[in-house]
Amino acid sequence: MAFAQLTQVFYEPSAAFAALKERPRAWLPLLLLYVATISIMVWYFQSVDMDWMMNKSFPADMPAEQREAAAKAMSRGVMMGMGIAGVVLGTLAVFALYGFYFWLAGKLASMELSFKSGFALAAWASLPGLISVPLMALQIATSKGQLALENAEMLSINYLFVNAAPNTPWFSLASTMKLTDLWFIALCTIGLRAWTGKSTSTCAIISALPLVVIYGCWAAWILVKN
Repeated sequence: MAFAQLTQVFYEPSAAFAALKERPRAWLPLLLLYVATISIMVWYFQSVDMDWMMNKSFPADMPAEQREAAAKAMSRGVMMGMGIAGVVLGTLAVFALYGFYFWLAGKLASMELSFKSGFALAAWASLPGLISVPLMALQIATSKGQLALENAEMLSINYLFVNAAPNTPWFSLASTMKLTDLWFIALCTIGLRAWTGKSTSTCAIISALPLVVIYGCWAAWILVKN
């Protein structure tokens, strides 16, 4: 079983990935990520002030009839369900894309890495993201129900450094980027090196490339549009 690696991946990642090499199963970190994230999602939508959220979400000049219809469609239960579905499906999609990416990169770099191993690597490397869960819980507990979900992430670049307002060009990008992205890249690098024996530089380039390309293209698009 891989329960020991749940904590070991934080303080001795090389040993953790070495132990996981033969059986790199993703179900344990995936389950832990689901439980933590869905719990926060449920708590948030149970405690948020829906009237406040609607007022923040709808344009000020929106007709009263349209506002009322939209408010009925965006009930607390519907919003919670959409959030949970987004977590479940979004997490699977991201890890599946990483599984395919690592498999393809392995082919190009002459590494023996299966889709299953790539999927598991992304899941295990995502565990540091759990650090944000108690911080988000603190935000929710002290917000008195008036907190935008994107502002609950205290490790985002926007929260820590940029402080871009909603509906401004850099808000979405800065809110998506997190300090734990660097930890994710580092763990993927360590995992790839442990599982393939390739050089640290090769593994680091492969690990960092997806986020560098995504964030780089996103930033370039913002610059071009503005």
